[in-house]
Amino acid sequence: MEALAAAARRLLEPPMTFPYPDYEEAMPPRFRGVVLYDYDKCIGCSLCAQVCPARAIKMYRVPGDKRLRPGYNPGRCIFCGLCTDICPTDALWESRLHEHVTDAVEEGPPGWMDPVDWHLWSLKVSREEERRRGRMLAVVVDEERGLRYVRVSESGGEPGE
Repeated sequence: MEALAAAARRLLEPPMTFPYPDYEEAMPPRFRGVVLYDYDKCIGCSLCAQVCPARAIKMYRVPGDKRLRPGYNPGRCIFCGLCTDICPTDALWESRLHEHVTDAVEEGPPGWMDPVDWHLWSLKVSREEERRRGRMLAVVVDEERGLRYVRVSESGGEPGE
């Protein structure tokens, strides 16, 4: 009987489980996700490829372009952020994306991407991040209930109700 009484009390409280996939957990402020690329900002200096310890970036010749441009393999990337730190034009940046789940195998994270494919994939991931922004929840410790989840406010990324 005690178990039924406890279950009945819990029905009146909000759930303690994370409501995935309707919401996603907010990442910490310095989280490093997949590296994204802006083709138009890139000057082709190849510093990113030189500094990458995992060799996840290599330089390509793009038809119609005099400069070498970086290509990327997210499967090799260790998300250290060295390439984004060294880029003089901020053509590389780290996303807040920590998972890339799709319905079809063909839509999954690609292997080696040439510069044009990487740029187009970066635009797609950026749009996906914008879409997800309103569905973020942060974990808060509640002294009475334990962990609870609150919606992340739009300003500053801090938890708010």
